[in-house]
Amino acid sequence: ATEIPGTISRRPSLQRSGLLWCIMASMATRSRSLSTPRPRPTPVNTETPAAKKRRAQGADDVLDPRCEELIASLASMPPVGRAQRFRLSDAVRHVALADGRRLEKVVINCGAPTLYSNVEDTEDVDTFRSLCRIVVGQQLAGAAAKTIWARFVTSLGGDASLITPEAVLASDMEALRSSAGLSNAKARSIFDLAAHYERGDLSDAVLLDPSLSAAELYAKLTAVKGIGPWSAHMYQMFGLLQPDIFPTGDLGVRNGIKEAFGLRGAGKNGALDEKRDKEKLEAAMAPFAPYRSLAAWYMWRCADTPSFLE
Repeated sequence: ATEIPGTISRRPSLQRSGLLWCIMASMATRSRSLSTPRPRPTPVNTETPAAKKRRAQGADDVLDPRCEELIASLASMPPVGRAQRFRLSDAVRHVALADGRRLEKVVINCGAPTLYSNVEDTEDVDTFRSLCRIVVGQQLAGAAAKTIWARFVTSLGGDASLITPEAVLASDMEALRSSAGLSNAKARSIFDLAAHYERGDLSDAVLLDPSLSAAELYAKLTAVKGIGPWSAHMYQMFGLLQPDIFPTGDLGVRNGIKEAFGLRGAGKNGALDEKRDKEKLEAAMAPFAPYRSLAAWYMWRCADTPSFLE
């Protein structure tokens, strides 16, 4: 499907920030600003002399004690994710160690990732409502997205629990579009989304099915009008909490890769281009699989605050 066109936020790492607000609304109260550096963890000097020597000699499997302390602080967390469950401590360790510990300093300086903070339990997830919220917020600033979403909820009865495929399809498209303040493209997208649910192409069971691969879910999402690659990837990362999503279409992630990897691309002033530099981008992030979602989160942080690399 083609993304709905519109105005893009000036900050590259918060591109389409209204959509991110829609996906991360439940996390907002506990997540810090992406532009605010986190305090560095105070290290506990538990490193053995042998490990210190090996690390000084460049051993790729020995982490800085500060990084080890951060990972230890995450070890007691229950597994995260929807259909695919994994331990955040394992993901952070992998990202810190991968590619010759390239992102170890970034992990230390950024601290614990907020990517999986304060998320709803799987049984509370309503995938249709979440996807409607994504479509409503596309290409809008956070405040505007929140306002339009409130109007959309009001138009369908005043309670978010009333937002169902049946309710959307039973309404008049033009009346819903007008009362909620939606564009024609967004109204058509929401009705097409509802039709996919009515036919059974999409459902909570389908999107939370652990047997489906990330590629299969991506194909199902992008079959909906108005849900393109970027929107699908964001929903897979923040809505479904899939651990290995690499959103090459996100400008902030590409800018972070440019900073962290010292790469020059085919774009203006050496910017990495989504299409022309696709192989270069994929090669850079390949060592971080199967936790590229987390690596992408750290790239957003690098794009906002390059000093995290120091």
